[in-house]
Amino acid sequence: MFDELRIDDVTWERGSETRRHEWRLCLNEIIEEGQFDWAAAPAPPRRGLVRLGATQVHFDVLDRDGGLLVTQSIPLGELTPLMDEYMQICRDISKLSLGQGVHSPRLEALDIAKRITHDEAGQLISGRLPTLRPDHATARRIFTLLVTLFHDTTRLYTSHHLHRR
Repeated sequence: MFDELRIDDVTWERGSETRRHEWRLCLNEIIEEGQFDWAAAPAPPRRGLVRLGATQVHFDVLDRDGGLLVTQSIPLGELTPLMDEYMQICRDISKLSLGQGVHSPRLEALDIAKRITHDEAGQLISGRLPTLRPDHATARRIFTLLVTLFHDTTRLYTSHHLHRR
């Protein structure tokens, strides 16, 4: 578990207040509910930093003075197709929510597709963070955070959080 989890300053400063609010919600969910089976457990407090690079997302674990203890990275080339697919499903859900009811068979199918994509992304993230070893639910939460960092989900009519499982 992290005692603190932040997003790199450059990304944070570029976000609107609405997006920062959404990022805070995602970060707090990871801090409060996240489960990690640390391979090389640093002594608490465990401070985390999510950094967006040009070709990778970096997850840093820092000591109490901000010194780097562990860095793990996920290539964007592996994440981007899953994030794009997830966002397309969310856009389709938003369009259907406007025109059809919440009991539409198409909406149910899209919700299942979204869960499958979310699960695939969780498996990818778990495999790419072998030192942190997040459980599946935590890896899914990390994926949600990454989606919100790369895509402005605050503009969706129906928030992806309402349908997330």
